[in-house]
Amino acid sequence: MQNENLETGEERAKKSSPSFLMILIIVIVVALLISGVTSYFIVRLLSPNVSQTSSQASSGDMATTPARVILISEGSRYPMMLKGGYDVAVVDSLQLDVGSNQARDLITSNRLQVLETIRMIFMNKTRGELSTPQGIELTKRQIRDNINEMLGFVGERESLGVIKVTMIIMTITTAQ
Repeated sequence: MQNENLETGEERAKKSSPSFLMILIIVIVVALLISGVTSYFIVRLLSPNVSQTSSQASSGDMATTPARVILISEGSRYPMMLKGGYDVAVVDSLQLDVGSNQARDLITSNRLQVLETIRMIFMNKTRGELSTPQGIELTKRQIRDNINEMLGFVGERESLGVIKVTMIIMTITTAQ
């Protein structure tokens, strides 16, 4: 009987050892699976934020902080010929608010072309068109749109170009 008891004890030990080993293996596999799935979802959730951050960091020139470009400084009294060549609008100040550093840099580097574009807009205006608030607002919109088009800030990129035009016309006088 003792032999039988010993054999059954040894058999139990043999049976319990593999079952303990199997339980340990199963626990490790399940833990690895859970950690793998959790890691996958964490990476998936964070990867859009990481890619957005890296694209913003890589496009540092495309900063969306508004900047101001002064084309005609206050007090300069810059003359702009009007339609027909008999009248001149004296512009005291002209400033552009832009939506990106890239737009600011392009306007600065292409200053003469930008001023020429503005000059051409004024050459298509009459004294009467610039004597009303609606005419001045229309001129500001045309300046904004033409500069954005010239620099390539159209469509989705329009918010990165010229956002606002601030202009002070001192007087409109007859040229001599």
